[in-house]
Amino acid sequence: MPVIVKVVDQPAKEISVADVLMGAVGITGLFLLGAALLGFLLGGVFILFRRWQAGRDVEEPANDIFRLTQPPRSQM
Repeated sequence: MPVIVKVVDQPAKEISVADVLMGAVGITGLFLLGAALLGFLLGGVFILFRRWQAGRDVEEPANDIFRLTQPPRSQM
């Protein structure tokens, strides 16, 4: 009579609420880091583009006047 041996896998590790929360915090941190790096990269590209564009437009005078003070109040 043949002997039949059934190999049983190891039981799966239990996942607790703390494990799920730590995973979520880790993924959120990765997204935050990626967004910050992308923001710095695009900000640097924007600044370099503006400097390059300003260097090309040297002969055109600046016609924009910004008045940053408030007009005086009229006394009634």
